Amino acid sequence: MGGGNGDLTSLVCLEAYNEAYSRLEAARVGYSRAAHALAVSREKLDHVVERAYRQQSFSPIEALFVEEEAALAVYEEAVAELARAEGRWWALRMAFAYEQELERAGAPARHQLN
Repeated sequence: MGGGNGDLTSLVCLEAYNEAYSRLEAARVGYSRAAHALAVSREKLDHVVERAYRQQSFSPIEALFVEEEAALAVYEEAVAELARAEGRWWALRMAFAYEQELERAGAPARHQLN
């Protein structure tokens, strides 16, 4: 971490920045999986409800409603985790940009932010 050569200097810890980016990528993957699982669950539920409506028999679909509720809960947690990870990563990016601007202006960094 040195001054002026484009590297991260003492304001932004490279390890924290990389960890935040890794967490963001993992949250994106988790979000995609949860969104897909929720869509599959809802599609399955829609087909079963439609068939049950035609047959006027609704008793066997309760398990699918429970499955859809569980998928929704996982999806909502994935959305929240993605938002947290994005916030952390963007905060570190902004700190890094600010640090670079300080370096261009010739101001020395005083402490680390993580």
